[in-house]
Amino acid sequence: MRFELLFFNTFDPSLGRVDKESLPQQALMEMVIDGVKNKEAICGDVDEPKDIKEWKGVGIEGGKVVEIEWEEFRLRGSLDLQWLPSSVRKFLVRWNNLTG
Repeated sequence: MRFELLFFNTFDPSLGRVDKESLPQQALMEMVIDGVKNKEAICGDVDEPKDIKEWKGVGIEGGKVVEIEWEEFRLRGSLDLQWLPSSVRKFLVRWNNLTG
């Protein structure tokens, strides 16, 4: 009696990847500012951030972030720009101490 064992490569490269567009705008924005040391200047309480509709310098249209104007907020730290919502049309962060 003879047995054959076959292995097929069924690895899907998309497994484990996050589709940015499927994430809520709130989650995306919180990830954008995660590296900002004084993010309370934008979102209020760091442990319980306000809804993005209440964030300073953030413009919303149809539930989507379309403008971010954080000029002269004296922000320090880093922005994780890979999470910036694709709906953003205006992004101004001059006169801060940021990297990203």
